[in-house]
Amino acid sequence: MQGLPLEEMNAAVFYGQRDIRVEKIDVPEPRLGWLLLKVRASGICGSDLHLYKEKTPFKIESELGEGRFVPGHELSGEVVEVGPEVAGFAIGDRVAVEPLVGCGQCHWCKVGWYNLCANFRLIGFYYLGGLAEYCAVPAGNCFKLPQSVSFEEAATLDCISVAVHAVNRARVSNEDTVAVLGAGTIGLFALEAAKIAGAREVYVVGTHKFQLDLANSLGASKAVDAKKEPVVERMMQLTNGMGVDKVIEAAGGESSTISDGIAMARRRGTVVTTGIFIKPMPIDLVGLLTKELNLSGAWGYGYWTHTKEFVMSLELLAKEKITAKPLITHRYLLEEVSEAYETAIDKDRTKSVKVQIAF
Repeated sequence: MQGLPLEEMNAAVFYGQRDIRVEKIDVPEPRLGWLLLKVRASGICGSDLHLYKEKTPFKIESELGEGRFVPGHELSGEVVEVGPEVAGFAIGDRVAVEPLVGCGQCHWCKVGWYNLCANFRLIGFYYLGGLAEYCAVPAGNCFKLPQSVSFEEAATLDCISVAVHAVNRARVSNEDTVAVLGAGTIGLFALEAAKIAGAREVYVVGTHKFQLDLANSLGASKAVDAKKEPVVERMMQLTNGMGVDKVIEAAGGESSTISDGIAMARRRGTVVTTGIFIKPMPIDLVGLLTKELNLSGAWGYGYWTHTKEFVMSLELLAKEKITAKPLITHRYLLEEVSEAYETAIDKDRTKSVKVQIAF
């Protein structure tokens, strides 16, 4: 089933640190089992910012060749062309895109942990991403949107899914007190997800007042400013010296959040880290050992029991159990992509949480 013939499109092409250019490139053709989307909204992720502002250990290898790629793994759009052997989709369908593409053949893909696939490839890194007018994606990674969910909200589903996976990995329940370290998009969605899981108390630690104000508006039991208070001591005070049951680390970068999480967790507590660190970080192995803590990573998302966490997240959004609108603070046009990145980086000046490119 074919839409209008398309040849070239505008796309944001990443070349290196602080070098992203809007250029004309070929519109991708939907291969077997794929769809072509007109992108409607695409978010700038914290991992995008790490690649943009500093050297990272990630090798850049994409369909454009080594060293260049089209970012945008947080996206939603409208179907404009249906590729061969695709059923269940039609031109005009509004969809959210799950950007994780496993090989489908390895052990990890077959057990539902495609986020751990050794041949894992990402839309918005290896495959051309959503910072372009059009994006080709596997039909199996597309999910139709109810009319109640906007394109902008749908473009936050990758972030929601990461937060849901971290909360699932921590096995948060109604018995738990939870500390979320980091008040960016993932941290704020983790706050919402932990509350949905029934946590008795959810404390959020951040470094920007506007983020902490947002955390309070979303129902945090207490928002703690890490620039003004000793975080570990404050958490011990809030828990009467016991420590929190579960810690969700959502900062990454070069922060001390893993060690802080180990220090504030109660004995036999759990620390789950989902932030991306740009270099090896020291951790307190003695504290980990003597408190018998569970320390685990949460990389992306996959199936939890028998349901995709991306689908869980879409349902939470559609039922208004998770709210995304307050987190979308800035919108830019594609030709303003460099300004959008700088806005996302300079949070002190711009008070940005989630910055999106709108089409």
